[in-house]
Amino acid sequence: MDDPFWRHPSGTGAGEGVAHLRVWTTATVPPGHLAVVTDIGLTGGVTSSAGSIRAELVRLYGQFLVLLEYSAGQEAGPRGDLDLVRVGRDGQQHWTRVWPTNKDSPRHAALQAWMAAHGHQILEIAADDASWYENEDS
Repeated sequence: MDDPFWRHPSGTGAGEGVAHLRVWTTATVPPGHLAVVTDIGLTGGVTSSAGSIRAELVRLYGQFLVLLEYSAGQEAGPRGDLDLVRVGRDGQQHWTRVWPTNKDSPRHAALQAWMAAHGHQILEIAADDASWYENEDS
């Protein structure tokens, strides 16, 4: 599914937000879904609505759902930031950086390989641009 103007519940109580939503079915047992939501800056920010967005996606796609937030705005790095969104049992939202990671991170090599193989699809970057997934952090 690819919806460039997906309406989502706002976490601020301000009605709806609008984001770019892409969802893939995973090849896991049982099957699940990978969802990437990108704030397009029209209304109701994705970050403040992450809990509501995750709840809506679980309602639509089931419990086996991984939610990634892609930030491509000015405050993000030159190629954007990709974060895993989790909602704790207490309802609090938590973010874990997927990319870019620091080169000294023990997860860096594995994430760099994953981004090289799959990141162009996740972030809608040309597959032949091999330099986009290189981490410039030192």
